[in-house]
Amino acid sequence: MTETSRPGDRSKVISVRFTVEEFEALSGRAAELGVGPSTLARTLVRQGLGASGSTLSAATKGSPQPAGQHAPSVLEERLAADLVARVEALERWVAEH
Repeated sequence: MTETSRPGDRSKVISVRFTVEEFEALSGRAAELGVGPSTLARTLVRQGLGASGSTLSAATKGSPQPAGQHAPSVLEERLAADLVARVEALERWVAEH
């Protein structure tokens, strides 16, 4: 499984533009999974960046697969790992304060 960084390690922010339909699809899927849209988007980006054998040119050719075609168990596993890392970071913060 991909190593999950602590939320505090994330210091870079980007802005991404979506159509209304894309944002509604992202938000709806995130709600189904019990996470926010930015958490789901970050997880999907990390999943895409971590895909074995993929290159930038290969990733930009053709149209992307709809979000529903990602294996739900893999996505849920990565979201769970992200949530665990976030909870651990929060627990460390509480212990320090």
